[in-house]
Amino acid sequence: MKDLPMKIQGYNSKMDNENKVKGTRAMDVFREFASTTNYAFISENLELQEFLFDKLFEWANDKALTETKVCYTNIENRFILKECEGSWKDPKGQDPAPTHDSSRTLEVIMGLDYLYNFYFIDYKKDDLRHKVINEWIKPFYKRIKYVKEFTYFGNSAGFFFPNLSIKHGQNKKYKTLVKKLIKGSDKLLLKDGSIKDRTTRGNRALWYHHSALGEAFIIMEIAKAANVKLPKNYEKKLLKAVELFHDAYLDHSAIEPWAKKKYNSHASNGKQDFRSDFNSTSHGSAWFHILQYRYPDHRTSKFIKEEMYPRATSLKSDQILGISLGCIYNALAN
Repeated sequence: MKDLPMKIQGYNSKMDNENKVKGTRAMDVFREFASTTNYAFISENLELQEFLFDKLFEWANDKALTETKVCYTNIENRFILKECEGSWKDPKGQDPAPTHDSSRTLEVIMGLDYLYNFYFIDYKKDDLRHKVINEWIKPFYKRIKYVKEFTYFGNSAGFFFPNLSIKHGQNKKYKTLVKKLIKGSDKLLLKDGSIKDRTTRGNRALWYHHSALGEAFIIMEIAKAANVKLPKNYEKKLLKAVELFHDAYLDHSAIEPWAKKKYNSHASNGKQDFRSDFNSTSHGSAWFHILQYRYPDHRTSKFIKEEMYPRATSLKSDQILGISLGCIYNALAN
């Protein structure tokens, strides 16, 4: 029943000040909206579908989140606007980082866009509310970072996911983008099971490693859907990274050889700040279920299947994509 704010403002580089950031309820509102939308359409609850569609219209009519500072652009070679440049100038990460405000806003908006195109686009097709919703969401496309090469995990695969979605929705060709995405991802997945600039994130290494796995698995699925061949050792390195997560989840010291490098982070001292177990996270969590579908005999697949609750958050929605890929792949796996 809660509404989206007009803006998100106030994140620092380390993103450890959420209780002081304006508009952070946006992520909670989106997560609840996504979970309820998945439920409404799977259960064919027409009354709930109408409530949700009207809620989307209300947010569009109010122009929610449009007041967040613009930091990215889809204009070639501009990427981050000057007024937003610079983060981690403070070694402790307490300096303002408006790019985080911007990226969180875009995550919510694009997540709603994915849900709209997946569930609502054919709902009451002649209803004038569609026009208002599109006039709200589509201008945000200009705030999506232009992508040239895939060089880092995070921000929805370096903004590749929203760029692919936009091109797909506009019936434009995007196979070249898919190939760049796979090539870049392959470089970031390292032979020892670590992931470049993610497994080295100090006391948050396990979390960043997990979220990168979430994107790497979806990239693999995008490749399969687009009939683009994966690099020779992609899956081998991906499963090695899964095993590192598994071992470190059970014993934090397993990730310490990489975590101690404390890239853009604080020292871990053998203790990881994972914040939650895998039953309660919906952030980049579809990989738990894609793994079970693609590699049912893998030891981590068996571990997750045994330890995951029937009402695990990852089955209800995805905090980035909105659409419950976890539900879909879990159903396929079983």
